[in-house]
Amino acid sequence: MPAQQQAIIVQSPKAPFVLGTCDVPSPADGEVLIKTMVVGLNPANWIQREYNILIDKYPVVLGNDVAGIVEAVGKGVEGFKKGDRVFGRAAKGGFQQYTILAAKGFIIPIPENASFEEVATIPMAFTSACIGLFAESPIGIALNPTFSLDTKHQGESALVIGGSTSVGQFVVQLLKTLGFSRIVVYSSKAHFEYLQELGATECIDRRAVPLESLPGALTAPVKVVYHTIDLLALNTAYDCVAEGGSIVTCQPTAPFDRDVQVKNVRFIRLAPDPSMMEIFLKNEANAVKCLAEMLERDIIKGNRYEVLENGVEGIIGGLGRLQKGEVSGVKLVAHPHDPVS
Repeated sequence: MPAQQQAIIVQSPKAPFVLGTCDVPSPADGEVLIKTMVVGLNPANWIQREYNILIDKYPVVLGNDVAGIVEAVGKGVEGFKKGDRVFGRAAKGGFQQYTILAAKGFIIPIPENASFEEVATIPMAFTSACIGLFAESPIGIALNPTFSLDTKHQGESALVIGGSTSVGQFVVQLLKTLGFSRIVVYSSKAHFEYLQELGATECIDRRAVPLESLPGALTAPVKVVYHTIDLLALNTAYDCVAEGGSIVTCQPTAPFDRDVQVKNVRFIRLAPDPSMMEIFLKNEANAVKCLAEMLERDIIKGNRYEVLENGVEGIIGGLGRLQKGEVSGVKLVAHPHDPVS
């Protein structure tokens, strides 16, 4: 194992992502060091840099969704050993060739039939979908607070705005697992067939139906709306939800000026809030157990993905595409150990 590694570094607040080098970390007590074979990119990564969210010092290496091979374990680690194939969510530090994961955090053995690329699409997006739907307030709408796969909601309806996004794809699958009878997705027509395979029962083409017309395009209001994309769509989410229903958004900066009390609507905004970290981590642990069971029972799958070229450096261009809204229906992933040209 080398002493230094290639990484994508942010040198100071709001500075650009740049290719550089840094030390390979050693795992502390309760930590696992992995050789990062694949890292997934999230819109949250550029948002974190842009708004200086949960960054306590610079320079910093961001990135969260990783899959790889255990290289070393710290004291007190049980259940993992050198050579194991694992994936998980790093607090940060995913955009480099070796990454630290907490042994009691989000880290799961990779199923034999799954690739590094597939599982690297899962952690952040699945967690946002699962916690937003399952957990109790203030971070979820409590559809399944025990995170049990036996909880069912037959006859209920939901709308996913941005169904083809990474989060949206997991929302659709989780709603299907919960037994929702009507799962409507608002997305590009190009993704309809795939979303129906995941569990969507109705599809509305966002190019044919503008946002202001979406409520009228629904055959009836829905009990749950999950808003994943398009900042201007959050007010539309309210217009689509039935009285007494629930709205979840994973867009921390989306404007919302509706009065939820008029329709007695429960509104949850999933936002990176340090004061909520303890609650988040508790629910993430439940989500991880739920995910492991779903993978074992083969009832959930990762996003479709696109592999970026040019190793670690390719991450910079990928993050730029995400910030410009140039990615649709796939998760961008990179191979940190591929050569940089």
